[in-house]
Amino acid sequence: MKWRDRLSGLSGIERYPVVKRLSFLVSALLLSFMGIFSSGCLENETEVNCAKTFCIGTLLPEDKDSNISRIEAVNLAKNDINNAGGTVEIISGNSYKSGMSEVSASAKRLYEMGVHGIVGPTYSEDSSEILSFLSENQVVAISPSSTSHTLTVRNKEVADSGNQIFFFRIAPSDLFQAPILAKQSQGRTIIVNRDDRWGEDLAALVREEIMSYGRMVRVVSYDSDAPSAASVVSDVEANMREIGGVDSIIMLVFEEGGEITRGLLDSSVIPEQTGYYFGDGILFEESLFPHVEEEDGEIKGFRRVSSVSPPGKRLEEFKGRFSADTTFNNFAAHAYDAAVILSLAALSAGSNDPSDYAPKIKEVTREGVKCRSYATCAAALTDETSVNDDIDYEGLSGPIDLNDNGDITAGLYVVDTYDAKGAVRSRLYLNFVK
Repeated sequence: MKWRDRLSGLSGIERYPVVKRLSFLVSALLLSFMGIFSSGCLENETEVNCAKTFCIGTLLPEDKDSNISRIEAVNLAKNDINNAGGTVEIISGNSYKSGMSEVSASAKRLYEMGVHGIVGPTYSEDSSEILSFLSENQVVAISPSSTSHTLTVRNKEVADSGNQIFFFRIAPSDLFQAPILAKQSQGRTIIVNRDDRWGEDLAALVREEIMSYGRMVRVVSYDSDAPSAASVVSDVEANMREIGGVDSIIMLVFEEGGEITRGLLDSSVIPEQTGYYFGDGILFEESLFPHVEEEDGEIKGFRRVSSVSPPGKRLEEFKGRFSADTTFNNFAAHAYDAAVILSLAALSAGSNDPSDYAPKIKEVTREGVKCRSYATCAAALTDETSVNDDIDYEGLSGPIDLNDNGDITAGLYVVDTYDAKGAVRSRLYLNFVK
């Protein structure tokens, strides 16, 4: 059922008409000035009328601390868009537990409420879960942080069949991260990974890269729902014996990775000189580091590879806008950009209907007049000439340049090396283009 059809069937909600770009902005400004729109998203159980405002739903589960800054980033984007004349409201679908099928129920709820676009899901497992739902119901979602290569494959199948894709992401695919992890590690390598969509896919890609160097590699997967550090350590030790030793251990883990890594470091079987290399899922814990004898020494081979936004004044100013008690997450800038891109695509299409503006998502992110904020991009789209209608939004997360499969075409990564106390000792920035 198309977006228009489902809206027409909802009691008390009228369809939002397709309008020309200029009148779209003028009407938005007038209505906003008149105070017609709700001041908050479902605040005090007050429903937002999505027939008269651009509703963005969020699928950023609140049970993970890393999502707090992403949720705040979306609200910062909303404020910037509305201050520039837009009419955006945020509808939260964040109450589900990550990694569970509950994400489908949350996505359906947002759809039934009439949202025009979704920021999220956060995780590859959740994005994979709702991908078919998005296509079948023509709901647009932009994930700030899902990186599994499987999402590319599934989107490509849709695009190759001549159909419109409705899932996009502005975090780089793990096709970028895998070669970096493989090259950082050395010698005989064991990969330890969660058994979810992200961990399994990335482990397979890294394993393939390492094998292309002619190196020995083994994979140890663990139950992400009930991780057992002791079991992982035992499996790593068994694999190490089979391949005659281990030089590197690659960790593709989330929060549970702290306990698992501590167990590996405390093992009497795994050599102390083994290097540890982390993918972008780990949250480091101070308890990992005091095992090093040299208090001021570098932990040789103890490194983390992660996707980052371009450093500099623009990013620092953005960080400064967050609440004092909010820990800034690497993908917060991506969440901000996702909300801006949804709004710009709708403005460019002159329609809130996802089936109308979905094709514009790629167009507003590449090969046009460069603009770095919603305000400047919207001004270009709504001026009296068509000269600037082809815009290229360059976000806080960096150049986005979405391709036909809904992926960005370049990513910035950092390889961090840590000292004995867990502080970053050195940083190596790598631009990766696929």
